[in-house]
Amino acid sequence: MKSIIVLNDFPMYPPDHGGKLRIYNIYRELSSEYKIIYICFGNNKTILENKITEKFIEIRIPKGNVHRCLEWFLGKLLGIAVDDIVAMLLCRSNRNLDRTIGKYLADCELVVLSLPYMFPAVKDLSGDKILVYESQNVEYSLKKSILREGFIRDRLCNHVKDIEGGLAEACDILFVTSELDRDGVKEIYGTDNKKMYISPNGTDLSAFKSLYRDGKLCKDKILPIPLAIFIGSGHPPNVEAAKIILTDIAPKAQDIYFLICGSVCWMIRDMPKGKNVGLGYMISDEEKLGLYRAADIALNPMLSGSGTNIKMLDYMAAGLPIITTPVGARGLDIKDYTHAIICEISEFPRAIFEVIKDKDLYIKLSVNGHELVKEKYDWKNIAKEMAKIYEAIGMGSSFNKTT
Repeated sequence: MKSIIVLNDFPMYPPDHGGKLRIYNIYRELSSEYKIIYICFGNNKTILENKITEKFIEIRIPKGNVHRCLEWFLGKLLGIAVDDIVAMLLCRSNRNLDRTIGKYLADCELVVLSLPYMFPAVKDLSGDKILVYESQNVEYSLKKSILREGFIRDRLCNHVKDIEGGLAEACDILFVTSELDRDGVKEIYGTDNKKMYISPNGTDLSAFKSLYRDGKLCKDKILPIPLAIFIGSGHPPNVEAAKIILTDIAPKAQDIYFLICGSVCWMIRDMPKGKNVGLGYMISDEEKLGLYRAADIALNPMLSGSGTNIKMLDYMAAGLPIITTPVGARGLDIKDYTHAIICEISEFPRAIFEVIKDKDLYIKLSVNGHELVKEKYDWKNIAKEMAKIYEAIGMGSSFNKTT
C-alpha cells in the first residue's frame, strides 16, 4: 500500500471551515487508494491519533509551552491569530513532531505540505521523496493583506516569503486552486509553470441530494420576507465581509432578513445590528442544509483574501442564487448573470431585489450554478485528477480504475 504523509499546522477534523474542508475531502477520497498520514499540531497534552477512515489517520502533536506563549503574544501584538506563522518558526524544534515524521517517512513515497508552514520540519529530511506543495492561497500575499502594518508584520511576512519561496522551488509538484493564484506564485517566486497544476476547491455534491426532488430544488418558506444568508469562519476577510453586511447592505434592504452564521459571528457580536439582521453562530451540517433549504439568496461581499471561496461552491451546489463581489468570485469559472451576479458592494441591495423579483433570473442562476459545480467542482473528481498526476510521476495508482 502506497502511503502519503500530509503536513499542516492545524487539525483538519472536524472539517468546519474552508481549509479543513479541502484537506478532509481530498484525502478522504485519496484514502480509497493510498494510506494517508496527516500530521499536525494540536492543543492536546499528548500525541493523539484520530482515525478518519480505515486508511486515513490524523496525528496531533502537542505544542510546547513556548509555542503556546508565542501564539498568545504575537496574536495580541498583531491583533489577529498567527498560529500558522508560530508553527513555521518552531516546528523544527519539536522533538515529538520530528520523531513522528521519522516514524512514517521511510515507508512513504510522497510528502505533501498542505500550506507551507511545516516545510522547515522536512526541509532536510525528505531526501528522495516526492515533495508536493498543495497551496490553498498565495500565503505571502495573504499575510501582507491581513496583518497589522508595522515592523513586526514586515519581518514575519518576509519570513513567510522565504519559506513559501523555498518550498515552491524545492517541490516536485505545486498545486494551486486557480489560474489567479498560479499567476501570483509565478510573479513572486518565478516558479516553473511545468510543475504547477490547478486543483480547484470543491464541494461534496452528494451532501446536497436532500435539497432536490426529481431534479428540482426543494424550498421551505419559513419567513414572511426573503432570507439572505452569509456563512463564514472568523478568518479576517470573512469578518470584513460580515461587517459590510451590517453597515452597507442590510440597512438599505429593510424588506430582506439577513442571517450571518459561523464563527465569524463572534467577531461582530458587539456591533450595532438592525432588526433585519440575525446571528446564527456555529451550525451543524444538518442545520446548514436546513438553512440552505430555507434561504432565498446567498451573499459573498468579500473585499480581500486569496485562493477561492468554498462557500461559493456550497451555495451553488445548494441551488442558491448568489450575489458576490469580484473578489468573492475570484478563481472560479463563473460568469456574471449566468452563474451569479458579480457586482460592487454599492450594488448589492439593488441586485438582491432584482433576483428576488425576477423569477426567470432566479431560476437561471440556481440551475446554472448547480450544473457548474456538478461539472467542475465536485471533490471526487478533483481528487481523481490529483491521483492522475501522482500516477504520472510514478506512484502507480489504480485510483482512476476503482472510483
